[in-house]
Amino acid sequence: MTTKPSAAQLEQAALFDADLAAWRDHPERAFDGWLAQHGFRHGTSVVYRAMWGKLLRWSAERGLPPLSWSAEQLGEFLDAQQLHKSHRYRYARLIERVFHHLSRLREGMHNPGSQAVRAHLAEGENDPTAFLLPGERDLLVARILGPAGAPAGDAGAAASPTQWKRARDAALLAVLLGGGLKVGEARTLRLDVIADGAPGRMALRMVRADNGRAYTVPLFPLAHAPLRAWLALREASGTLGTLVFPAMPTGRPMHAASIYRRVEILLDEAGVLAGRSERASPQTLRNTCAAMHFEAGTAPAEVAQCLGMRDLESGWRLRAAYEAWQARAGLLAPAAAAPG
Repeated sequence: MTTKPSAAQLEQAALFDADLAAWRDHPERAFDGWLAQHGFRHGTSVVYRAMWGKLLRWSAERGLPPLSWSAEQLGEFLDAQQLHKSHRYRYARLIERVFHHLSRLREGMHNPGSQAVRAHLAEGENDPTAFLLPGERDLLVARILGPAGAPAGDAGAAASPTQWKRARDAALLAVLLGGGLKVGEARTLRLDVIADGAPGRMALRMVRADNGRAYTVPLFPLAHAPLRAWLALREASGTLGTLVFPAMPTGRPMHAASIYRRVEILLDEAGVLAGRSERASPQTLRNTCAAMHFEAGTAPAEVAQCLGMRDLESGWRLRAAYEAWQARAGLLAPAAAAPG
């Protein structure tokens, strides 16, 4: 049975984070130090430690030195474990976070976790496009985005670090769901793109990086209050820089893996993950935003424009995927019988 390390053990483990050689020579102890520095909850630390140990054992059996893994080798490891797709993805994201940390020790170090995610090696067999159920959306709004989920304290005063992160994460979730942004777009979102004019209307003025095409992202009302509250608290706290969602008040950008992790935490906190058989991620929130547009009667081509898709046909493909998902989930009303 795995037991929680004592304070002395964690302090000793943290010493092994001093350089890259410590990670290569003592990867288990260095990983414990990394866990201690990030302050993960006990249950999360136990799971992550077991995951890391399994990867190290697999690596040793094949004579692969720690930290030398390629994205392809990581894919082989995931295949060998016969993991559920959500567990494959969590493994890749954990390794991505560790290597992001190690890149601070040596500039230019490769990140097999990121490479595996980009190459879709962490996904296994393609799953059908997934959306949040209406009840799951309601849970998010009630527990995270509504008044009950708002951080305590006066938004006009400087916030504690916990309040600061809580308000940021709630607003981040709100924009991912209410605007359908991708993780990369949320990471680089700037304050000057927010259009908050007429009552009940908020939007983001976006530009595609690949072709310079400008488009407008309307934000559903569920995102308005969390985003406004965060912007007020962000300013009152003296947050630096122009990013809407920085990692710290100093203005440093969030890492993509951190966004995935923060979203997972909030989804779990809201009770969304407990009953799901499909993985829920920022992409699921983006898909769900499209679903809300479809439910509001928005044409597929217009939905493609709102989400900044490359071509308008993507809106029709997403509409077809949504209807197929509705059928799988039993949400489509039976077709009316033809009159006799």
